[in-house]
Amino acid sequence: MEIKTAEFITSMADYGNFRGKGLPQIAVAGKSNVGKSTMINSLCRQNKLARTSATPGKTRLLNVFLLNG
Repeated sequence: MEIKTAEFITSMADYGNFRGKGLPQIAVAGKSNVGKSTMINSLCRQNKLARTSATPGKTRLLNVFLLNG
């Protein structure tokens, strides 16, 4: 799959309703400071789509992105 567009939709503490729910989903999980945000940015060819934190382990939310509309 070629990613042509990518946009941040929302962050949420618990999995709930969001724009695009019901579409195919991919989860990216891993320990802090392993490059999850960097990988998402690289795959989507955008520098600031998934934000990287200076403090490892800071993100406690589910971040939702919509790829190719």
